Amino acid sequence: AVIFPAIVMRNIYILPGVPEIFRQKFEALRERFRDEPFHLKSVFVSMSEGTLADFLNELLRIYPELLLGSYPEFSNPDYKVKVTLESRDLAYLSKALDDFLGRLPPSAIVRVE
Repeated sequence: AVIFPAIVMRNIYILPGVPEIFRQKFEALRERFRDEPFHLKSVFVSMSEGTLADFLNELLRIYPELLLGSYPEFSNPDYKVKVTLESRDLAYLSKALDDFLGRLPPSAIVRVE
C-alpha cells in the first residue's frame, strides 16, 4: 500500500489523482461521506421563467426546506424551463411536487422526471 495524505479543509477533500491510490484513500475515508441521499424531481414546463416566478415563490413559502432550481432553456423547442425540486425527505418532496404540479396549468407541463 502506498501512503499518501488526504488533505481536508472544512468539507473539501483533496485526494490523489492516481486511480489506484485514490481508491485506497477513498476506502479509508468512505464512511465520512455517508449521509441521507437527496431525492430529485425535474419538471419541464412550457411557461417562461417570469410567468413561473409566482408559482415557485409560493412553493418555497409552503415548503421552506425544499431545494428549488429554475433553469431557463432558450434553444430547446420542447420546453422553456426545467424546474428541479430536491429534498432528503422523499415524502416531503413528493408532497411538494404534487402541490407544484397541481398549481400549474396541465398544458404547461411537458414532462416530469
